[in-house]
Amino acid sequence: MKTMTRFRIVWLAVGMLAGTGSVRAADEPLADAKALYAAASFEDALAALGRLDALGGAAPAALEYKALCLLALGRTAEAQTVTASLISGTPTYMPADKDLSPRYVTLFTETRRQLLPAVAKRLFAEARDHFHAKNQAQAIAEFEVVLALATDPVWKDLPEAGDLRTLAAGFVDLAGSARPAAAPPDPPITTTIADVKAPVVTPPVAIRQALPRWVPPDLASGRREYNGAVKIVIGPDGRVSSASIQAATHPLYDTLVLQQARTWLYTPATRNGEPVEVEKILTVHLKANE
Repeated sequence: MKTMTRFRIVWLAVGMLAGTGSVRAADEPLADAKALYAAASFEDALAALGRLDALGGAAPAALEYKALCLLALGRTAEAQTVTASLISGTPTYMPADKDLSPRYVTLFTETRRQLLPAVAKRLFAEARDHFHAKNQAQAIAEFEVVLALATDPVWKDLPEAGDLRTLAAGFVDLAGSARPAAAPPDPPITTTIADVKAPVVTPPVAIRQALPRWVPPDLASGRREYNGAVKIVIGPDGRVSSASIQAATHPLYDTLVLQQARTWLYTPATRNGEPVEVEKILTVHLKANE
């Protein structure tokens, strides 16, 4: 039977940039790419982003800058393909930089207008499957994302967006009423054997653990503060094997956190010198706009 050691390690992210700390190895190519793009060295920026792909770090911001570089080089079709990949993979993502190229903003908006209806319907179908499988917590989280996508200005006035909002809201109500009560915690395990030595346990150490940027979808959300938590399971190889929301912040941001958590990397925890699987809980604070 696999040994499971549990830790509660709290990491607080403060401010609109939810995710700070020391520079990670995978963050450096993205920083290089941004600097090279600002210097109009678009080919070199693409090369830096290629190094990021090799590290498995195709984060939304990296795809955004790849599309920006391709567009600046006149490779419009490739830029549109990359933007479509960004929107399909992270449908709640919105550009954080207000000074982006107007051509890219237009490309992003039009691609989003084309793809968002199909993406929202796919997510609705997945949420409905989780509902029927009695996975109510997952279903609620996914239906709330569908609700958020169906209120996006690029298509919220279409009848199909209205239908999705109605259906998703109904399922959220049903899933909430069907959610089982939480089971009582297991009683603590005690021992009276005086000479049993406690195991030597070391916690995991973060190598790559950046939270996504918080970009409020509207003025009302931007004025609020949100506090939440995400639980991850770190395997003996130091990679995140699963992630779940323990306390919700904003539906759009929670989805980004779960997607980003899959890319995090750690020096694994050990028990008596042997790598083991552990749980880790991070708290998240999204600060309101000043």
